[in-house]
Amino acid sequence: MTSKIQTVAINGLSAEIVDVEADILRGLPSFTIVGLGDTSVQEAKERVRSAVKNSNLTFPIERKTINLAPAQFKKSGPSFDLPIAISLLTASGQLSADRLHKSIVVGELALNGEIKRVKGILSIANHAKENGFINLFVPYENLMEASLCSGIQVFGVKTLKEFVSHLRGEKQIKGILIEKIPKSYYSTNPKPHTSQTTFSQIYGLENAKRALTIAAAGSHNVLLHGTPGAGKTVLARAFASLLTDMTEQEALEVTKIYSIIQGLPPENPLITTRPFREVHHTASKVAIVGGGANAKPGEITLAHNGVLFLDELTEFPRDVLNVLRQPLEDGHIRITRSKSTQIYPCDFILLAAINPCPCGYAQGQKKRCKCTENQKQKYLSRISGPILDRIDLFVSAPQITIANFLDEKAKDNQDHEIKSQITLATETQKSRYKTLGISKNKDLSAQQIASHLKISTPAKQILKKAASSLNLSNRGYLKTIKIAQTIADLSQSPEITETHILESLQYRIPQFLS
Repeated sequence: MTSKIQTVAINGLSAEIVDVEADILRGLPSFTIVGLGDTSVQEAKERVRSAVKNSNLTFPIERKTINLAPAQFKKSGPSFDLPIAISLLTASGQLSADRLHKSIVVGELALNGEIKRVKGILSIANHAKENGFINLFVPYENLMEASLCSGIQVFGVKTLKEFVSHLRGEKQIKGILIEKIPKSYYSTNPKPHTSQTTFSQIYGLENAKRALTIAAAGSHNVLLHGTPGAGKTVLARAFASLLTDMTEQEALEVTKIYSIIQGLPPENPLITTRPFREVHHTASKVAIVGGGANAKPGEITLAHNGVLFLDELTEFPRDVLNVLRQPLEDGHIRITRSKSTQIYPCDFILLAAINPCPCGYAQGQKKRCKCTENQKQKYLSRISGPILDRIDLFVSAPQITIANFLDEKAKDNQDHEIKSQITLATETQKSRYKTLGISKNKDLSAQQIASHLKISTPAKQILKKAASSLNLSNRGYLKTIKIAQTIADLSQSPEITETHILESLQYRIPQFLS
């Protein structure tokens, strides 16, 4: 007798419907799983056998074959345990599959029959809904995460015995069907950056704070440069406190990524704060952009809709930095391997920090630089021209005197004022671009700049002279306009004026190269 239970397999960041077919035949006792399952799938045989027996159910002793179809892609992970067990029980006549019509079953089995939570439930729920399924059976610990997907009824199952009772009609499990994410899912999420440094706690560096405010408002890439101890790293970490909350769509995108890669806590399944990924300079290309034998996402995907911070940028190998060139432009990366091709989202703000030379004091006033010109050029040459051209704002963090630091009064309201400005600027951008399919100045194309931005005549004249005298590339020219528009949005100006252009131009000059 044969049976079929349907589940969903995660492949990269995408999902696939899988038919879990069971066939029980006469013959010597055996248990075979086919359909290109990895080691964790093959080990399901032992977990299923023990879980069935310890749930007071009969494990068939005949010749058993499980097929995971389609067989052309590799299946991995323990989420096939529960559908394999139900398929075997159905094939052996202990259950009827009538109650599993248009249903997806997912879960890992413990040896005692308990059902453990698995990764990627949000993607599984979305894919099931998109393919016309109406019911989703998941581990009880994944119930809140699965219910983030509206339009499909979700059942949280604690044990195999409980699930069998539900399918037999003995004791029903209550399902959840929502049409909109409840506000309680946001309120239970921990507030971001409560223990991190904010701008009001940083002494001086007002010009750098202003530049980072512009970057946060328009999602622009930033390179901080200055002597060791000037405050580059603390500024970068304080930048996280300026980020606005994600929209519901952005939150679901980020939640889906983290659900697949590392799983989510049952009590806080929805990520509502923007990611801030700080990467050490020993990270490899694969760690940053993704890849490997199974083409897993990297740090740039984990930073999607957030910030990727690369401290000590010149300590990264040149070839590692160069792999960022395409993702910075496209907002996604295509990972191609012999067995598969995956496209991962990576729309992030690049925030980087460097010293101007190997000793770090080429721009310092208190200490004398000991580096030769050749050493300095070799050090800075690790950052290629194309990478520098993709930076929007070059920000200097100069050495400052903090002798009267303890006498300074903290500007308690500075953070609130800056955050309010940024929020208002981002809302202005969303309103302006609502028909273009974008929401940030950073994403403007040349055609959209020409048709949707208003630039005063004096501003155009200054921009034309600057393009020639500063030898701006086409990309640099457009970035200057985008930054000027963000500055205009922060001041709620209806057009880009010469003041906005002049301020924008001062951030386009990488002083550490001079």
